[in-house]
Amino acid sequence: MATAVPSGQSPFMQLKDIQTDLCRTFVVATSLHAGGAVRMRSYGTRFADAFSACIWQVARATSAAPTFFAPVEINDVLYGDGGTGWNNPTREAITEARNIWPNRPIGIVISIGTGLEEALQLNENSTLLSELAQVLLSNTSPQSSFQLAVAEYAVRCLTSCEMVHREIAEHPEHDILEGNYFRLNVPQGMDKIGLAEWDKLRNIIALTNQYLEHGEMRGPKRKIANLLRYPQRASRSSYNF
Repeated sequence: MATAVPSGQSPFMQLKDIQTDLCRTFVVATSLHAGGAVRMRSYGTRFADAFSACIWQVARATSAAPTFFAPVEINDVLYGDGGTGWNNPTREAITEARNIWPNRPIGIVISIGTGLEEALQLNENSTLLSELAQVLLSNTSPQSSFQLAVAEYAVRCLTSCEMVHREIAEHPEHDILEGNYFRLNVPQGMDKIGLAEWDKLRNIIALTNQYLEHGEMRGPKRKIANLLRYPQRASRSSYNF
């Protein structure tokens, strides 16, 4: 017998939706054994079944960020956070939509960022070390200092969200109809908030509200609302809002 949790749901509740008419949902994790992105689906497709796991296992897998949380083993496979390589899963979402509805145009794609990141630059020094530690390392082992900077640059490339955004925005004809792709991302103030700084949630809320209430966002918000309400408009070559 399953034990109920305070919310009234069983801890053994599966990710797979029993009802087929519910909103299709998937999250992205990383297979630590085989590498590559794994789409953990609540539904089956023509080519694959729904992901076999409990909801809490999937939540653990997608939150197992390296150095923060340990990986989770599901059906003898180790999974970690999908942020290492797939921090921006827009491409995964578009591909999944194509698999489900191969002959239908995509009405709208909304990509939600967590703050505009700094430009990717390979510097001679690491930004992870304090100034004193950097000076000491540079004087004692300049090669190690540069190797650390290269490693840091490689990690930033793997976790970058903007690279995927720019690729899709510059070539929308490859994936979606031009005019129905939107990237919502706070431009200032959030790039310095680290993954572990949960106590800065109020800062994140304030910065996000300020961004969305700015006059420049009125047009995009109106377009997004209209396309969500009338997705068939995506098949038109122009929009009148």
